[in-house]
Order: sequence, then C-alpha cells, then structure tokens
Amino acid sequence: MSKETSRKVQYLAGVCAAFAFTFTGATLAWSSPAIPKFKNGEANIVITDTQLSWVVSLHSAGALLGCYFGQVLNEKAGRRRSFFGSAVPGLLGATIILNTSLPELMYVARFLMGLATGIIAVVTMIYVTEISDKEIRGALGMTVQVMNNFGGLTVYSVGPFVSYSTLNYILLVIPICYVMLCLWIPESPYYHLKDGRVEAARKEFMRLKGTTDESVIEEQMNIMKAHVRESMENKTTLKELLTNMKYRKAVYIVTGLKLLQYMTGILVVQSYLEPIFRHSSFVSGPIASIVYGFVQLGAGIGATFLSRFFGRRILLFISCLGVSVAMTVVGLYFFLQDTIQVSPEVSQAISWMPLVGILSFNVLYAVGVGNLPYVLQAELFPVNVKGVASSTATMLACVLSFLVTKCYQQVKDACGHYMVFWSFALVGYIGLFFIYFFVPETKGKTLEEVQDNIQEKLPEEEVLNPEKEKASVN
Repeated sequence: MSKETSRKVQYLAGVCAAFAFTFTGATLAWSSPAIPKFKNGEANIVITDTQLSWVVSLHSAGALLGCYFGQVLNEKAGRRRSFFGSAVPGLLGATIILNTSLPELMYVARFLMGLATGIIAVVTMIYVTEISDKEIRGALGMTVQVMNNFGGLTVYSVGPFVSYSTLNYILLVIPICYVMLCLWIPESPYYHLKDGRVEAARKEFMRLKGTTDESVIEEQMNIMKAHVRESMENKTTLKELLTNMKYRKAVYIVTGLKLLQYMTGILVVQSYLEPIFRHSSFVSGPIASIVYGFVQLGAGIGATFLSRFFGRRILLFISCLGVSVAMTVVGLYFFLQDTIQVSPEVSQAISWMPLVGILSFNVLYAVGVGNLPYVLQAELFPVNVKGVASSTATMLACVLSFLVTKCYQQVKDACGHYMVFWSFALVGYIGLFFIYFFVPETKGKTLEEVQDNIQEKLPEEEVLNPEKEKASVN
C-alpha cells in the first residue's frame, strides 16, 4: 500500500476537523457586513458605536471561557466528542442573534459564539497534530487557516448583498455542517493511550494509517506508548507548566508567537474590513471585502503547499516582515489623509494604498503568522501538558483579541487611524528579532523529537547526562 493511499484517512479526518474553523472565520467576519446594516437601518436595530465595540469584542471574551471548557472536554470526553460539544453554544448564540434586536442580547449571543470558537481552537490543533504523520503534519495544520479563511470569505462575499436575517442564518448552518462531517472521524490514539485503552488506540491507529502490517503497527505503537507513559507520569497543572523550568522555553516561544499573531492587527482587519475600505475611493467596501475574502482563501491554500517545502522559521520570518511592511503602508495612507490632509489630487493618486496594503497583509499573514503558531503550540508541548498548554495559549490569544478589538475604536478616535496600523507594524518588526533568535525549526521531526529538543534540562540532568554517556561508551 502506497504512502499516499495509507494517509487517505489522515487527510480526510484532518480536513473534516479543520472545517470547524469555518465557524470561527464566519463569526469573526460577521461584523464587517453587519455594521453597515446597523448604520443604514437595514437591521432595524438601534445601537451606538460603544455598544458595537462590545458586540465585536465579546466574541473574544467568550472564547476565553471556551478555552477552559475545551481543555476539560479534550481531557475528559476526547478530541472527537469535543467537536460535538463546541456546536452547542455556537448554535445557541446564532439562534439568539437571529431573533433579537436588543444590543444586550447580542452581547450574550456573541459571547456564546466565542465560547464555541474557544473550544474549537483548543481541540482542533491537538487532534490534527496527533493523527498526522510528521511529513504531512504541517500541511494539515495549515488547513485550519484555510477553513478559517473559507468561513470569512463566505460572509464577506454574501453578507453585503443579503438581508441581515440571511447573514445570521449562515452562522446557524455552519455548526450543523461541521458536526455532520465530524461524525465519522476516528478518535486520536493518543487520547486512548492516555487512559490505558491500548486496544482502542491500536484500532484507531490502524484506521488512520491504513495498514495491517503488524511490524509497522507494533513499532509505532510502542513508540507512542512509551512517549505517553513518560508524559503521563509527569502530568502537570497550569502552575507546574508556568513554573517548571522543563517547559520554560516552550512557554516563552508560544507566548511570543501569540503576541505576534494577534497584536499585528488581524482581528481589527477582519472585524472592521468594510468600514475601513469605505475610507478609500479606490474601490467600494463590499467589493473590496469580497476580493479580500478570495485572496485570503487562496493565500491559505498556497500556504498549505508552502509548508511542505519550507521550514517553519523561514515562513514565519517572511510572513512577519511582509505583515509589518503592509501595516506600515496602510498607516501611511491614513497619516497622509487625516493628519497631513493632502490635496484631492494626491488623495486620489494614493487611494490604492489601503487595498494593496490590506491584501498584502492578508497574503503574508496566511503564509506563516496566521497559522504556524497553532502548529507550533501543538508540537512544542508533550502529551501530559498539551491540553493545559494549548488551552492557556488560546486563552492568552483571547485576551489579546479582546483588548485589540475593544480598544480599536478608542485608539482610532484619540490618535487617528494611522497610529493603530503603525502600532501593529511595530509589533511585527519586533517579532522579526524574536523569530530569528528564539523560534526553533520543527519541520520533519516527530513530536517526540521536537519535545526532546525543546525541553530545558534541569542542572542535575546536565551533570548526569555526560556521566551516562561515558558509562555507555565504557
């Protein structure tokens, strides 16, 4: 049986699981076509700018709580059942927002949808990395961003041209779709091994690998069992994760990547895309949003293929540099427009800058910064801390998301649009140094190899290891 054939179930399961991120992309993009409908009265909802900022940002607050539930479900119910659990708050939130005209109930709806996306964020990357062979792990991990982009494209391309109710029906349908897709997917063998169900893990392993070769099965299962056994003997809590020197380097790296991922402006761009483009006369807001959505989807697909040929570090570095330059260009446009107040002729001549800057940001963000931090956070931590580490990293992302989306309106009003985008660019430029000096390469390595290389050894281990090596030589 060929490698391509043997990996068929891995590819299908990974894509089906990643489809849950379509809901994340759709709910993040929802505010872009919804805000103009509020402004022109089409939605028949009276809402202030301050209330709108809460509607946008409470999605991230809900995701923060969702990370905790994702960790619990991931450990207690398994990866597969956690996908089903995430759909419950998602469906409830979409139902509320479809039937309410009160801003206060919209807060609740957005919080619940954020709760669903928090669970999805914790579980999906753990599942995808655990079921994938090392040769395809990066590519399958990148499909998460593709599905996230697909959800955004759906809302960007359809939302401006349909009624407010139809826009909300889209949010209602997506959780039903991903639950149906996830009905068949295998459970992660690592989850079964963690709880001592060796035969169940063996069955799922054979299904995922598409092989009945006993020598291959025994060899790989023994490696997995030894890794899980060692990890579970050192099972830890959040306190242990943050204080144990063994995990310190991984914690620093993932924290830095999360700051880079969410403080370079992606959520502001996604949430306020159409209103941002309305400042430019180069192209209309709805059309620009559609172009953005298609470019975003294409960039995500392209990034999936790039990850097969290039390492994580080089993709992250190129992505970060491009994102920084793109945000600098967009900030420069608003600086010339709002602060310098250039002439109408000059204004017309530079009207292309927001579109080109945002689209460039879109493409280069997808290449690395947008998705590789998810892949790395699932690779850098062992099984015993993977749940709590992934949950904590995603909770940090939610806090950053909430701060960025809630403060956008206030910073824009106080300092101008240009200061918002130049702040994002500054974060990106600092991130270049962080990636170059601290982020390791994990491409082509098994999860066991990655974690052996990244975990810091305690002083006593460093002393004992040379002695062990001498003893083995003698």
